[in-house]
This record gives sequence, structure tokens and C-alpha cells, in this order.
Amino acid sequence: MNKTFYISTVFLGLTVAHIQTNAQGTWTQKGDFGGTGRINAVVFSIGNKGYLGLGNDASATIYCKDLWEYDPIYNNWTQKADFPSIPRDRATSFSIGNKGYIGFGVDTSIYYNDFWEFDPLSNNWTQKSNFNKVAAYRPVGFSIGSKGYVGLGWNNLQTDTEFWEWDQLTDTWSQKANFAGSPRWGAAGFSIGNKGYIGLGLSCAGLNSDFWEWNQTTNVWTQKANFGGGNREYVASFTIGSKGYIGTGYGTAPSYMKKDLWEYDSSLNTWIQMADFPGTERDGAAGFAIGNKGYIGTGLDLSGNYRKDFWEYDPNGVTEINDIVINRSTIIFPNPFCAQTTLQTDNLLHNATLTVYNLHGQTVKQIKNISGQTVVLSRDNLPSGLYFVRLTQDNKVIAIDKLVVSDESNH
Repeated sequence: MNKTFYISTVFLGLTVAHIQTNAQGTWTQKGDFGGTGRINAVVFSIGNKGYLGLGNDASATIYCKDLWEYDPIYNNWTQKADFPSIPRDRATSFSIGNKGYIGFGVDTSIYYNDFWEFDPLSNNWTQKSNFNKVAAYRPVGFSIGSKGYVGLGWNNLQTDTEFWEWDQLTDTWSQKANFAGSPRWGAAGFSIGNKGYIGLGLSCAGLNSDFWEWNQTTNVWTQKANFGGGNREYVASFTIGSKGYIGTGYGTAPSYMKKDLWEYDSSLNTWIQMADFPGTERDGAAGFAIGNKGYIGTGLDLSGNYRKDFWEYDPNGVTEINDIVINRSTIIFPNPFCAQTTLQTDNLLHNATLTVYNLHGQTVKQIKNISGQTVVLSRDNLPSGLYFVRLTQDNKVIAIDKLVVSDESNH
């Protein structure tokens, strides 16, 4: 991904700016999920279709067993055969080849260890070997090759670190090396190549942000860079190519429910914040990928609503702002700055947002809910160099300007 800036200054105190960026990706709202709004659904994708179902849709005593197929070409949902076992939420799921798998979970008070295969071609379910340990809910699930992996979760007695492999060819379970982090449930997981990744979630000590890599070849866990969005549980996650994505979920104050999206680069072991999920903040949302697009939908929002809106994320999407005339009465002083600078504008701001981008188009700092006519920006950990700032309000750009961070104090 790259980002290009073209900035030219003209007379009369105006600046004309053209920015083209695909560094953060773009979101597009798609057709609402075909079932009822819900939280803690399961998801997987097979070929060019996505699947979403189960969860609960009104309270902790109403559980779902419906399964729906999403076709991104026609942007529509088709109901498939119901999950044949007990309705439930906080189950886990993954796909291997042209089959989808769902198991585990909980209803009001019963924890399950059954495991089922869905064939979209025949629209039929087949029960596979039960998980051969105490039943669990909200474990992590993902697949690598012809193997599925399930671990962690709450087993009605305690949080867990056990990690198991299911072999599609033999329909057998075998235990692998225990997860190396603390016991937890509600964690995030995905796979990239022959590596699996698990992190975040809730342990006895509270919410976590640590993140771990499991090597299928060596059966060894290695701690990686902490999740960039802080402590969190009940997130949506998916993989596109060689990158993993985690967004939304339940975190820490001041806003407990989240809408940010983060990209993990396994080759660099780095997290980069991408374009925010444009729906309302929520936890218990569901996410999957189809080809080079990611999808997030459903979940519980801040007002207690069970959502059914559904959104597509394109990491290569291009956002353009063309020929924006900036009133130069908006100034940043000092600029360059070492520790702190102030942006002042003639506009009376209300719930505005100031975003700082690096030269790669990545968001490196953001201040929200700005009111008044001045914004104080602290350097914090920003390296010295050239940045660009964008001030927005009500989805409109108020100002774009260059910003220089220097290691030398201003006099």
C-alpha cells in the first residue's frame, strides 16, 4: 500500500490539496444479515460465500440455530439448513476445504462438546467426533490446511489453556502444546499460512492485549507484539492474504465498546490501525473474509440493540479528497515542534476529529470529540519527521496541513 500527497500553495492565503490514500482501506455497507439481529454468532467462509448463524438474538435465554449464506456478488442472504443440535451461542467455528464446522458453546446453563460438519453443496449436517474433554464455551477456533484447532474457553469450572487439533481425514482429536499465555475466554484467533494466532480475551486478572503465535510445524508458542488497540474481548477477526485483522469488541474506558480496526503484519510483527468500522460501536460482532474482502456485522451496541447491519471492508480501497481549499486562518504553531503544538481555527468546532498520518498514510495519532477553536497536540512517542493532519467534523474536511516533528526544542 502506498500514499501520495500533492500540495501546492497559491496566492490569497489559500492552499489547494489533493490527497489519495488506500493505506487505511474503505468500508461499504451491504445488505442486512438475513436473520434476526444477534450477538455471539459463529461464522466461516467457503469459496466465494460466507456463513453466519447461531448466537442469541434478544436475551441470555433466547438462542438461535439458524444458518445463513451470504453471496457478495448478489449481496444477498439465503437461509440454509438449521444447525441440527441444541440452539446456542458462544460456540466456535472454522472451515476446511469445502466444508464448515461448528461446535461447543452454551445455552442457559448447559455447556456442549458436540461437533458438526456442514456441506453447502448438499445443505446437510453430519455429526463428527465429540471434543474429548470437558465442554467449553467461547473457545478460539481456526484451521490450517486439513486440520482444525480449538483452544481456551470456559469449561464450567475454570478458564482454560488447552489447545487441540482436529484431523479432518481421520475425524480424531489430539492435544497440542498448551497456549502459553494465561487461561482465558472470549479471545481472538486466526491463521496465516502455517501459523495460528491467539490473543486478547478475559482472564481472572481481567482483559488482555497479549498476542501469541503457534507454529504448526514445531508445536511451539511465541509471544508477539501486543494488540495495538489495547485490552479487549469479544472482537471480530478475519484473515486476508498474509494479514490478520481484529476490530470492534469490548475494551476499557472511556468507551467500552469499540469500532476500531487493526491490521497485523506477521512478517513485521506490527499492528497498524486501519479505517474505523463505520457502524455503531459494539461487542460480540462476527467477522469473516471472502477473497480479498473482509466482512463484519451483527453484535450488541451501546444502546443494548442486537444489530443485523453488515459491512464490507476493502484493505485496498481508495479514499480520495480532491482539490480541498483550506482557509489559512487555520494555523498550527509552533510548526516544527518538539513536544507540543496547538492548532487554532476560526471555525467553532463541535465533536470534531483531528487525525495525524505518517508518509505511508497510516494513522499514528487521533484526537476525537474536539470542541471550541483550539486543539493541543502532544508529540508523545511520534518519531521526528514529516506528517499530515486532517481536521474533520460531520464527515466534512475542515483543514489539511503539513506537520513537522523535530527533536530540537523551539526557541
